[in-house]
Amino acid sequence: MKWNIFPTQPKAVIALEAFALAVAIGYIDYLTAWETSLFVFYAAPILFVTWYGDRRSGVRFAILSAAIWFVANYEANPYETSEGYAWATINRGVYFVFVAIGCTAMRVQREENRAKIEAMTRTRELEQELVRASEREQMRIGQDLHDGVCQSLAAIDCATECLKVELERAALPQASSAVVIQKMLRETMVEARSLARGLFPVQMDIQGLPAAIDELVATTNRLRQTTVSFTTHGELHLENRETAMHLHRIAQEALSNAVRHAHATQITIDLEDDGRTLVLTIDDNGRGLSAMDKSGAGMGLRTMRYRAQVIGACLDVSSKPSGGTTICCTLNLPP
Repeated sequence: MKWNIFPTQPKAVIALEAFALAVAIGYIDYLTAWETSLFVFYAAPILFVTWYGDRRSGVRFAILSAAIWFVANYEANPYETSEGYAWATINRGVYFVFVAIGCTAMRVQREENRAKIEAMTRTRELEQELVRASEREQMRIGQDLHDGVCQSLAAIDCATECLKVELERAALPQASSAVVIQKMLRETMVEARSLARGLFPVQMDIQGLPAAIDELVATTNRLRQTTVSFTTHGELHLENRETAMHLHRIAQEALSNAVRHAHATQITIDLEDDGRTLVLTIDDNGRGLSAMDKSGAGMGLRTMRYRAQVIGACLDVSSKPSGGTTICCTLNLPP
């Protein structure tokens, strides 16, 4: 919010306008009786000059305002001695100087707060851009892995199949070795495809978030010694692909922490949409949150919290008394 009403006016013009205002107040003060004091109104031009100028200009104008007050009230003042009236003028001048100093402090504080807000906004934008860049890089690697390495492995599998057939036709004992090699190769292909899908969940574009999480669960059940179940409730559809990607990454990170750090054997993922809010819950029977932190899962938890913050969701992480961890991400849906 801009406070400067006259941002293009030079300081000399602002000082002249403030001087005219102070003289006008002094003239009205001269016309009124002593009992009707306009003392507080002298602060207006002082604030004006200080806010759009600097502290030195404000202090100088405060002294000038005290002089205008002295002239305006010289004939009507009730003081019996000139020393008493001079002392009263000095008191007014000190008050005016404090007004200028206080206004300067307010302006400096406002500028510092605005700079902090701008820095925080810029930092948030940079953090979001880093996350987007990371997502783009992961997608690129996943796409390259899927289109490059996986295709090469598929070609090698075809060549291995041909070699196995030829060895079997020749009734050579090396045929059994070819069978073992082909089996190991196909297992490697499965792992490579699973890795590619983890880096680049292609279903996110086709069927949405539920399909991507379902693929993640299937891959985890296939490659890990754990049982993961996934349930959905309500009409699940996110038009914002970036939001869906962040929710997928939260589920992916929570699942990885539960398996690698909490050593969970049973994990349930629930995705619920009631039309107003979307709730993603990951529940496991692992060693609990404290054990996960000690195992090095703290960075993953911070990453999940940041992803939730980026999309405007609330992430709650809690340990159950019986053991295990529950991660709940709640997102308010647009009307």
